[in-house]
Amino acid sequence: MTLTTGESTAVSATALHAATRQAISHAAKDLWPDQQIMLGQECPSVTSYVCRLTVDGEELIAKYSWLGMSLVSILRGAGGTWSQVQEAESAYVHSADLLTAREARNLALLRELGRPRVCETAGFHRGVLLTRAVPGETLADEMTARPGETSALLDSALAALEELHGHQGAKLLRDSEPIDERSVAGVFRRKFNGLSADTYLGTLGQGRGLQEGERLEVVELVRHTVWRLLRMSSGLSPRRDTAVYGDLKPEHVFFDGPRLHFIDPALQWAAGPEPDIAKLAGRSLLLALGHPDRRATQQMVQGIASFLARNTTASAGRQRAERLREVLVLWLMDTVNILTTCLSAPAGLPLAPHQQTLVNQAWPVAALVDRVSALLVGSMAGPRLLDVVLGEVEHRAGSYR
Repeated sequence: MTLTTGESTAVSATALHAATRQAISHAAKDLWPDQQIMLGQECPSVTSYVCRLTVDGEELIAKYSWLGMSLVSILRGAGGTWSQVQEAESAYVHSADLLTAREARNLALLRELGRPRVCETAGFHRGVLLTRAVPGETLADEMTARPGETSALLDSALAALEELHGHQGAKLLRDSEPIDERSVAGVFRRKFNGLSADTYLGTLGQGRGLQEGERLEVVELVRHTVWRLLRMSSGLSPRRDTAVYGDLKPEHVFFDGPRLHFIDPALQWAAGPEPDIAKLAGRSLLLALGHPDRRATQQMVQGIASFLARNTTASAGRQRAERLREVLVLWLMDTVNILTTCLSAPAGLPLAPHQQTLVNQAWPVAALVDRVSALLVGSMAGPRLLDVVLGEVEHRAGSYR
C-alpha cells in the first residue's frame, strides 16, 4: 500500500462524506421513489462508509465502498487526488470486483446455507448495499457487560459457524467470489511488503494526540513486530479448502435472546477456521484491554484464553502445533493491521469508541505484540507456547491502566 500524506494530494474528508451521502441518497430514491427517505448519522468506520437511514420509518443500514480500499487509505491519497478517485470510482461501481456487490452475494449464499443467520438485504443499487437493522446487543456489548461469561459467549459465536466451516460452506463459496480485501494476511502483506512500508510506519500516530516520545516508541515496537511477522508469513498454510466468515469481529455478532445474527460477511478461502478464531479472539482481547474495570479485564482475558485453548489444541501432535501457530500469527497480524490503521487515520475521519481507545493505548498494545512476536520466533511450540503467550497477555493486562 502506498500512502500519500501531502496536503496537495490528500482527499478531503468533507468532500468524501458529501459525495458518499449523495450516492446513498440517489440509490435509495431510485429503489423507493414513492417513499420518504431520511439519511441518519455516519457510523464510524475505517473501511467502508456506513450510515443509517430510514425508508418510510424502517431503519436500514447503507454501506458504500471507495475503490475497495479503506477510508483511511483513500483520505491519505492512496487512490490519488479527489478527481482521480471520483473518475476511478465511476468505473469501479460497475465492475465485477465491486466489494459491496460481492458482499450482497455473500449474504445471499449465507441465507441459502441457513446458518449462521445473517442480516436481511433490503436492496442493492449503484454500489450501495442496504441491509435491515439487526435486533439485540452485540457480542462486544455482551462481553463488556458480562465479562465472566466471555468464554461461553465466544464459543456460541464460533459454534454458529460450524456449517460454514464445513463441507456445505465450502461448496457454496465456490459459487461466489471471495472478499480477499478483508483477509488478515492479505491486508498485512499489502500494508507492509512494499518499499513504502517503512515510511508509512514512521508516520504512525501523527496528529492522533500521542506524545512524540511515546509515538516514536510505538513506531519502533510495531516496526520490529512487522519484520518478524513478514518472516513468519511464509509459514502460513497455503491450503484453501475451508470457507471462513472473514471479518468475525465482536461488533459483527448480535444476540437477540438465544438467537444470533451476523453482519458484514467477508467470505474467503482458508486452510481452516483459524482466521475466524484469530480475529474473534484478537479483537475481543483489545476490547478486554480497553475495559475501564481491571477485574472485568482479567475475567475477559481469562475467558479468551480458555476459548483459544479449546479451539487450538483439539488436534493431535504436529497438526495441533501448526494450527496454534497459525492462529497466533494471524492474531498478531490482525492486531497490527487495526492498530496501524487507527493510528494513521486522519483527524477528519471519525473513529468508533473502541478504536479511539486503541489509539489511546497504542503503546501497551504495541509492546504486547512485540513481545508475543518475539516468543514466536523462538523454538517453543504447542501447549507450552500457548501457556507462555497467554501468561504474557494476563501479566500485561494489569498494566493497561
